[in-house]
Amino acid sequence: MLERGADPNAAGGESNATPIMWAGQRGHYYLVNLLLKHGADFCMKDVHGYNVLHLTTFEGNIFLLVLLLHNGIPVDIPDSNQHTSLMWAAYKGYSSAVDLFLRWGADVHAVDDLGFTALHWALVRGNFGCIQKLVEYGADRFVQTHEGKTPAIVAEELKTQRVWWDALEDCGYDKDGNPLHPNGTILGIRVADKTTVLNRFFLCWPALIIWVMVMCLTYLSWIPGVLSAVAFGLGMHWIATRAGDYAEGDQKAVNNTPYLAGIFVGTIFWTAERWLFSILPSKSPPLIPDVLDSNLMVNSGWKVLKFCVQRYF
Repeated sequence: MLERGADPNAAGGESNATPIMWAGQRGHYYLVNLLLKHGADFCMKDVHGYNVLHLTTFEGNIFLLVLLLHNGIPVDIPDSNQHTSLMWAAYKGYSSAVDLFLRWGADVHAVDDLGFTALHWALVRGNFGCIQKLVEYGADRFVQTHEGKTPAIVAEELKTQRVWWDALEDCGYDKDGNPLHPNGTILGIRVADKTTVLNRFFLCWPALIIWVMVMCLTYLSWIPGVLSAVAFGLGMHWIATRAGDYAEGDQKAVNNTPYLAGIFVGTIFWTAERWLFSILPSKSPPLIPDVLDSNLMVNSGWKVLKFCVQRYF
């Protein structure tokens, strides 16, 4: 039909919707892509004030949302009640869509006709992922609606307080929305560059964990040794996860820090230390060439260790 001249922007039906609206609402990725290539207007709205981005958000189709955003549709275009797609995604509980819109630069402070922000709408549904992402991206934790309701009041009225508190804690705030740790401080001590200090901690801490666990296995009998090594290892790992509370942004997650690299670096460090100071001196002269040959096997490990030290120190 398009090849024979059909109008891609023809509107009809009770909602006066265009073909791209129908296709988007039903998640037809290839049809939406085809219509866009033939000049479909993605900014047109139906009688309810919804465009194709709003209608697609209702279903939470991430691939289709990415397609529309890549084709230039404004991420913050509102409907007739000033609801943005971010607000609809937060209300529907689609945390992946909320994350997508925020990464695309959606306005986290936008308000609708009632004075509700996306954070207020996320608290209506009570989805942890949506609330946590909005707070992480700087949503105002104390903004009031036209009726004077803050997010905390909305959460209390709708029985979503527990999720609200968990999201605040995950982002480094207490139940009242105040920072748990003042900016630029660690354990109450002011530091010049918090990110650098935490990177060095996460890189070096696994080496200490490995040493403690090996000492437990070395100097205790096997049952107490195994139990002690597991207990100390888990306890020190828990300390590392708590250290993430002092971080900012993505670094709050341990897997976004040098912690995992530190495990490898710590293993290389203690292996090299034991080889240099215990194994190598005990070798007799005829075996020294064999030992030197084995040095070639750890060259790659030393390169990784050198790279990590240069990057974080």
